[in-house]
Amino acid sequence: MGLGGVVLIVLIFAIVGYILATEKPLQKNENPDLFKDLPKVPLTLVKAPQDMTERLTPKWQADFTQKLQEQGYVLMGDYSYPSTLFFWARTFISPDQKSALLLVNWVEGKEGGKVVIPNLEIYSFSGNSFIVTACAQDGAAKLLTGANRPREEQISLHLKAVYAESAARPVIEEHQNRLGKWETKEKVRVLTKENVLPSLSKIFS
Repeated sequence: MGLGGVVLIVLIFAIVGYILATEKPLQKNENPDLFKDLPKVPLTLVKAPQDMTERLTPKWQADFTQKLQEQGYVLMGDYSYPSTLFFWARTFISPDQKSALLLVNWVEGKEGGKVVIPNLEIYSFSGNSFIVTACAQDGAAKLLTGANRPREEQISLHLKAVYAESAARPVIEEHQNRLGKWETKEKVRVLTKENVLPSLSKIFS
């Protein structure tokens, strides 16, 4: 091997040594979650644009809204995240003030061909926890809780969309049954017009 070959081998070892020293490819990654240390951004719910909700609210929801109000549900209004037009949540407080019922509408498609995918989510809160009974047409990806996926004991999830009152009623009944059992272990928060949105925003963040 000539001098050129020796120089080439030394150069290769030098490059490999530099890569090992700077990139540390063999070192165990002790923090695989790249988002773990990022600050948590609080999300708030704001009034959704009225022109959008009036145009896109399914008729069965408009009828169901009137029936719920007649049964003592308090309509808070239609809410979304700030500057977001891909969903809105028609939010109610239940007559016993122990649950927040959300008719969630996901808007898919472009102007002129928009499709509304309706989901139903019902939340109840204690001092430091919550339970949710929900329907989602493509699973937990459509739940407003996003990254904060509820634990198994917190959630009852039906993988389907809710397109009629007849589909929503059994979910409401199911949540009431779960709530009764949960109340034997937890003190359930009384929801008011003042605290329902902050309560929801905490778990959506």
